[in-house]
Amino acid sequence: MSTARGPRDKRTSASRSGGRPAASRRPGPRPGVRGVAGAGSSAASSVRRAPAHVRRMLVLLGLVVVMSLIVAPVLSGYLRQRAEITAARAQLDSERREIAQLEQDLAKWDDDRYVEQQARERLRFVKEGETAFTVIDDTGTDYTEALPGMAPVSDDVMAGSPWYSQVWESVKVANEGLPEVDE
Repeated sequence: MSTARGPRDKRTSASRSGGRPAASRRPGPRPGVRGVAGAGSSAASSVRRAPAHVRRMLVLLGLVVVMSLIVAPVLSGYLRQRAEITAARAQLDSERREIAQLEQDLAKWDDDRYVEQQARERLRFVKEGETAFTVIDDTGTDYTEALPGMAPVSDDVMAGSPWYSQVWESVKVANEGLPEVDE
């Protein structure tokens, strides 16, 4: 036997290692790279990964959506509370103005002339020796006719009867226009 190898010997050593020479052998999948293994697979050539900037944009968009879902209820609660605080402050200012006005009115009652004026106007008080005049109708209109929607009140209702009968008569007069209800 000869120790020299010829071209035929190279083929036999290649057939033992998988049928291909070492230089033309396709490497397997690299670590960290996704894909479908196989030389003749059509799915491996059709699967394409999105460019890095598109993936980053999608991740950023997803983060914005998640953050908006988290922040939206908190923000709406904050805005609602701010509106309530503003309304409460406005009401507080209004009540403070009303209190100041009432304190001014109360201070007026410390003055004896103001008390006398109010007693004359409201209660129709007069001093001794004064004559009080009451103008019943200074416009000249006659109020004896009934107002629209009201039943006329007769003069005999108010004639010298006790107050409780006057109240009962006014109830009966008010009920004259209403239909009777049978129970």
